[in-house]
Amino acid sequence: MERTLSEALDDLILGRGVARGRHELLVRGRRVRDEFVERLEANGFTPTRVRDVDIVAGEKVPAFHLDADGTAADFGWVRWEIFTPRSRRKLFASERRRSDNQEWAVQLNLSSPETIWACGSRKQRHDVDTVVAVNP
Repeated sequence: MERTLSEALDDLILGRGVARGRHELLVRGRRVRDEFVERLEANGFTPTRVRDVDIVAGEKVPAFHLDADGTAADFGWVRWEIFTPRSRRKLFASERRRSDNQEWAVQLNLSSPETIWACGSRKQRHDVDTVVAVNP
C-alpha cells in the first residue's frame, strides 16, 4: 500500500515511526513546504514566536522551525532552561545538534522575531532539574 504525502507528513510531524530532527521538505526534487504547513495546521500547530508560547518551568511544547528558503524543517521544543534560581531563559531548541560543538543547531530565544510552529495542546512535562550550563 502506497502512502500519501499527507500521511507521510503527519507521521513526520507527530513523530510516528520517524526520528525527530531535521527534515528536508523535498519530494522527488519538488518543494513540499506548503503541504507541510497545511499538515502542521491540521495537526494543531500554529505559527507563533517563542515569547508567545504559554509554558512554565517544567513544561515543554513541540515545535518546528522552517528554513527561510522553505526546503527544511527542524523539530524541537520550546522550554525553559534554568541555570540557577535567578538565571533562566525560555527558548526553542532543535533536536538536531551542531557537529562542531554538540550545541543545538537552531536556538531561538525569548526575543527572537522568527516564526515557529508550535502545538500547545501537546505540551509535556519537562524535568528542568537536569538542565545544566554549558562548560560549568
